[in-house]
Amino acid sequence: MKDRKVDPIAKIAMRSRGITVKERRVRFQGDIIVFKYNEDRYDVYLNQVKVGDIVTNNINDAIAVWKQRKSKL
Repeated sequence: MKDRKVDPIAKIAMRSRGITVKERRVRFQGDIIVFKYNEDRYDVYLNQVKVGDIVTNNINDAIAVWKQRKSKL
């Protein structure tokens, strides 16, 4: 099964839904936040220091959860 290739159209569809994105930089409230995928969660870095993690496999969900947490503070 590891030799099986994913259809390019399927890759595009997965990326548009935020699945299988390994890393993304997001500008939020003047800071650049880095989301890095690590096993079953996204680790969140601010100024190269890990400040949290979010259990999800979808980058869009991770970003939304982080923005909710920060706006409540």
